[in-house]
Amino acid sequence: MQSHSLKKQLELKKQFEQDGFVVLKAYGAAQLVNIQAAANQELTQLSHPLELEADVQYPGAPVNSSATGGSTPRRLLKSFQRNPTFSGWASNPGLTNTYKCLLNCQQLWLTPNHHNCLMTKLPHFSSDTLWHRDTRYWAFDTPNLLNSWLALGSERLENGGLKVIPGSHKIELEASQLNQDQFLNPDHPKNRLLLTQARPVELEAGDVLLFSAHLIHAASRNLTGEPKLSLVFTYHGEDTKPLPKTRSDALPEIMIK
Repeated sequence: MQSHSLKKQLELKKQFEQDGFVVLKAYGAAQLVNIQAAANQELTQLSHPLELEADVQYPGAPVNSSATGGSTPRRLLKSFQRNPTFSGWASNPGLTNTYKCLLNCQQLWLTPNHHNCLMTKLPHFSSDTLWHRDTRYWAFDTPNLLNSWLALGSERLENGGLKVIPGSHKIELEASQLNQDQFLNPDHPKNRLLLTQARPVELEAGDVLLFSAHLIHAASRNLTGEPKLSLVFTYHGEDTKPLPKTRSDALPEIMIK
């Protein structure tokens, strides 16, 4: 996989700092067939660890694992450790050098404790993810983390594609703007204004979405008859460390050369 030129990296960094996200069109196209095959194999095997839709209890999810659709996976966890095709993608220098530029770091770490997953939105039993920041339950000493999202198929609003609020990674939220689960309260006046700025991020298979873990985003359930699959990893540099004895520190960080 070819690295971006320094000029291109700096262009991406400027856009990332402004909007909180960038899309690398078709950047994963050359490896897509192999990654799709690995993803389909993993989805067929459904080896643990898994997160089920019933586990999160988001709107639309089965009420528990014994209900109809209760065994529907939401995420196949530990993807870096799960499959060498996935870890090869996650550590490819053609991309990770760009991650270092966006994060303004010299050394890069992948966190095994958050994302690090094959994310699924399956027909019939997927759920709505309300407006949030990924950092809401994470425990790091800075919010300077980058999510890398490889679309394994097309992503649109109707199949649960992401919606984002550009620039929201730089906004300070008041406590009253969030509910007890740290999702945006849609009735708050400031949030109503924020939500007018929301936009969908439409992706094709092989596109890579890079976005700040502090960017406010959401997604609906999959309303189509076809699965939606995405390979998602989270990275940080030397300026950001997980807080000891927290979920973010449960497994040792993976250094990416």
